[in-house]
Amino acid sequence: ITEDSIRMDDQIGKWSDTTPATDHIQELCDKVKPEAEKKTGRDFREFKAFFVGDEYLHLWVIESISTGELVIELLGVQQHHKWDDPLKPFDENN
Repeated sequence: ITEDSIRMDDQIGKWSDTTPATDHIQELCDKVKPEAEKKTGRDFREFKAFFVGDEYLHLWVIESISTGELVIELLGVQQHHKWDDPLKPFDENN
């Protein structure tokens, strides 16, 4: 997960370039871990934005303050990715 991967480019429907994950991205991962485990049916021993391993998740996470209160929500999970897999749009089944 990278910070820019969750932000859309100025053009609607286009992803921005990816950049290394930040501490803020790790905080988001920590907050959505229980929901990601529920959606995937898996128990993740390690859930790191910085971790290099054999399998990766792509998470669709939004952070909003539209109600005046900070809301962090996991909208989708894509499983079984490799390190260099491109980001792909999520659909209602992810």
